[in-house]
Amino acid sequence: MSGRAQAEEAKRFAASRPGVDAVIQRIGHGTWDLILVDADGAWDRWVLGSEDEARGVAELAGATVLDGWTDELSQRMTRRDEWTVPGGTRRAL
Repeated sequence: MSGRAQAEEAKRFAASRPGVDAVIQRIGHGTWDLILVDADGAWDRWVLGSEDEARGVAELAGATVLDGWTDELSQRMTRRDEWTVPGGTRRAL
């Protein structure tokens, strides 16, 4: 998926949800995770080619970019069981 398509997808995610925060983390040589988490703990992620690109997508989506994982964000994200709630993000293992 292109960076532009990822940006549009991230914007759609953030536009339909309140209180979206973003975490950007390095996941490999030349790859970065952008994780968006809404106020209820629903989340999605995108893999991008640079930290600047991930930050740009997060800002374009209107998310608040955090400096790493906070305890509150981790707890918010894990209190929602994605497999049992309607509309949960289900990913193949």
